[in-house]
Amino acid sequence: MENKTSKYFKYAIGEIILVMIGILLALQVNNWNERRKEKSLEKVLLTSIYHSIVDDTTGWNAEITGYDRQLAYSDYIKRKFQDNSPYEKRLDTAFAVISNGYVREADYTAFNSLLNTGIDIVKNDSIKFYLNRYYAHSEHLVEVENYFENSKFYRQHIYPKYFKAYKYAREAIPNDYNVLKTSTDFAVALDYTINDAYFFKDWSVHKKEDALRLIRLLKQDLMLKDND
Repeated sequence: MENKTSKYFKYAIGEIILVMIGILLALQVNNWNERRKEKSLEKVLLTSIYHSIVDDTTGWNAEITGYDRQLAYSDYIKRKFQDNSPYEKRLDTAFAVISNGYVREADYTAFNSLLNTGIDIVKNDSIKFYLNRYYAHSEHLVEVENYFENSKFYRQHIYPKYFKAYKYAREAIPNDYNVLKTSTDFAVALDYTINDAYFFKDWSVHKKEDALRLIRLLKQDLMLKDND
């Protein structure tokens, strides 16, 4: 009886050990599957963000070009006024373009999907840092522009008071060119334009640099080729 009992306990202990090993293996397989699903989801989300940022760079290029155009036409108007030069038709384009600068926003759609999932799903700390900075800068600059509202100031005060015709970003025809040359309102508005254009252009360059850095990091992390 003692021999049978000993064999029974050994058998029971062996069964328990086998069950525990089975449970541990099942948990390990489950954890592996979860990590694989998480990695797959991370890749999907980051790939979507990658294409979104690639598209954004087109906007940043246009934004920088727009501010360069504002600065060029603002300088042209200032020189004409300072030299007391006579009116010429090209000025109509310059008067319209100087109010045409605006901040473009990044496309937040893919990034918001990542935030809804949980940004900690991104394992690369550099990517996580620059993603947060990239989209935070975009939101902040829009808030700054909305606070100053330089374009709105032109539409509500400058164009109705000093111009008889206006076509968006194409032409603005002054009521009296000589009056406009001596207007303090217009001179201050022009200074606003120049200051804002330099400020926002500088930040546009930073946004583009961050975008290009993220594109490089994401391509490396996702092992993408140039045509992907």
